[in-house]
Amino acid sequence: MTATSKPSGAPPTTLQEPGIGGEAMSSEARSAAREHTTVGHVSEPMENARYNFTILTFDGLTFWLGLSYFSPTTIMPLFVSHLSSSNVVAGAVPAVMALSWALPQLLGARAMSGITSRKRYIIVTALLGRIPLIVMIGIIWAFANTHPQFALLAFFVCIALFRATSGMNTPVYYDLVAATIHPRQRSRFIGLNQFLGGGIGALALVGGRSLLDLFPFPIGFVLCFSLGTVIITSSIIWLLVVREPPMVKADPASQPNVLIQAKNVWSSDRAFRRYLIARCLVALTGLATAFFAVQATRELGASDGDVAIYSAILLASQTISTLIWGAIANRLKLMNVLLAGTVLAGLASILAFLAPSSSMIMIVFALAGASMGAIVVSDGALPLAFAEETKQDRSLYVAVANTAVSPINLIAPLLGGALADAGGYGATYVIASLLAVLAAVATVTASSATPATLSRKLS
Repeated sequence: MTATSKPSGAPPTTLQEPGIGGEAMSSEARSAAREHTTVGHVSEPMENARYNFTILTFDGLTFWLGLSYFSPTTIMPLFVSHLSSSNVVAGAVPAVMALSWALPQLLGARAMSGITSRKRYIIVTALLGRIPLIVMIGIIWAFANTHPQFALLAFFVCIALFRATSGMNTPVYYDLVAATIHPRQRSRFIGLNQFLGGGIGALALVGGRSLLDLFPFPIGFVLCFSLGTVIITSSIIWLLVVREPPMVKADPASQPNVLIQAKNVWSSDRAFRRYLIARCLVALTGLATAFFAVQATRELGASDGDVAIYSAILLASQTISTLIWGAIANRLKLMNVLLAGTVLAGLASILAFLAPSSSMIMIVFALAGASMGAIVVSDGALPLAFAEETKQDRSLYVAVANTAVSPINLIAPLLGGALADAGGYGATYVIASLLAVLAAVATVTASSATPATLSRKLS
C-alpha cells in the first residue's frame, strides 16, 4: 500500500491507506468513481482476483506497520513539541498532513488518463515520496539539537512532500484495487485491511515506546522514523508482484466538468447540504485531539514512551470500533452513527479537561479512537446514500463531501493550538466540547431532513 489516510489528529475520515487516519472512502465509492469514467476498464474476467486479494492485503499490512511510526496524532506532534513550545506549531502537524495529502489527489485522478500501468505509476510516486523522508531523517539527526528551527522547517517541508506523493497515487491505487479484486470481495478487502492493519499498527507502537524511552532526543525519533521508512518502502515489493490487467485509456475531452457538477450538487440537494454543514461542525471538534498527548507530557508527567502507548490505544480503539459501528450502521440510521461519533469526541475533550493524571489520558484516547471509527464508517456510507437517493454520480458526492471537510480539517488543529496558547489546554477542551454539542444538534437536524431510504443500510 502506498497511498496514505484521515487524518485520525483531526479524525481521519477518508479512507486513505488502511490506516491512520484515516482518510474512509468505501469500496462502493470507488466503484462509483469507475462508473464516472472509462479509464482503466477491461472486459476480461478477473482470473487473478484471489491472488491479488492476498498480495494487496500483505501490501496494506506492511504499509500500515511502517506508517504507525509516523502517527500524526501522537508521535509527530510530540517530536515537534521538542523543537517548539508553540501549541500552534504542534497543531499544524495533522493540518499539514491532511492538506498536503488532499490537494494533489486531483492530479492523481487526472493522471489516470495518461498512464499505461497503474503499478508503475504507484511505485514511481511512492519511491519519490521516500526521498524527502530520508532527507528529513538526516536533518533531524544532524540539526535537531543545534539548529532546532531549521530542523522544524525541514520536518514540515519533507512530511508535506511525502504526503503529497501519497495523495497523487491514492486515486490510482484504488483504481488498481477495483481492477484487480472482484467486486464482491472489495468490501471484505477494505474491512480486512482496516482491521488487521490497525491491529498490527497498534502492536508496532509498543515497539515505538521502547525506542523513544531507550534513546535520548533526537536519536529515538531518528530510529523511529527510520524504521517506519524502511518498512513502508518494503511494501513496494508486494506491488511488484500484483497481476495487473491492461488499461483502457479514455478521451480526456469526454470527461465531465466536475467543478460545475459539484456546484450543482451543493445548490440543488438540500438534504445533502445540511449533512455537509453538520459534518464540517463535527470536523471542528477535532481541534483538541492533537493536544491530548502534548498536554499529558507537559502537564501530567507522561513520558515520550507513554505517548507511543497512547497511539496504540487510539489505533486499537479506532480499529475495533470500526467493526462495531459497521454492524450498528446496518441496523440504524447512518446519521446516528455520525451522531455517536460526535458525542464521543465531546466526551473525550471533557475527560481530558478533567483528567487528574496521565493514566486517565488512556481513556481519552480510547474515546477518541471510537469517535474516529464512527466517523470513518459514516463518511464512507452517507455520501453514497445521498447520491443514490438523487440518482446522481456517487463518486461526485464523495468528492464534494471530502472537499468540503478538508479545509475544516486544516483549520481545526490550528485553531486548537491558538486557543491553547491563549488560554491553556483547558480552553481548547472546553471549546471543543461546546462545538461537539453544536455539531450534535446540527447532525440531529440534518438527520430529520434525510430521506427515509437513507435510514438502514451502508451501501
